[in-house]
Amino acid sequence: MRRPLLGPARLDLLLAVVAVALIAVAAVLFLRGGQSDEQKAAGQYAEIVKAAKQETIAFLTIDHTKMDDITDAVLDGATGEFKKEYTTSLDSLKDAAKQQESFATGTVDEAGVSEADADSATVFVSAASDVRNKGTDGKTETRAWRIKLTMNREGDRWLVSKLEFVS
Repeated sequence: MRRPLLGPARLDLLLAVVAVALIAVAAVLFLRGGQSDEQKAAGQYAEIVKAAKQETIAFLTIDHTKMDDITDAVLDGATGEFKKEYTTSLDSLKDAAKQQESFATGTVDEAGVSEADADSATVFVSAASDVRNKGTDGKTETRAWRIKLTMNREGDRWLVSKLEFVS
């Protein structure tokens, strides 16, 4: 008669060790997030598009009575070349908005990431703005825009480093 390789006590110990190992593996997977590369990329793209939309709307919005708040919002989402150019034009932008008694509300119709890596991205945006000022005789006119944004990650935020109008 053969004797079992493992007695009941050893079998219980082996099962306990296997259970602890499985729990440890599950914990590691949980802490890593368990996301596939595709899920991580989709999450990153969503962050990029959200930041691009916010900055586009801020950039297209004008209210001659609140220009400091509006320009601060644009600068908050800007970096690099775009921030420098925008800062340089602030005085003339504010003066023109006040002189023309301008109001504009920006909207984003579509936005898509053209290319991206861990630290930079290119986003194309289809947007519009409803504009009213002295030049429109107080009537609201809708203007369509296509914009190319170059985005850079700074810390945990995506900021616009270049903004170009494209046709």
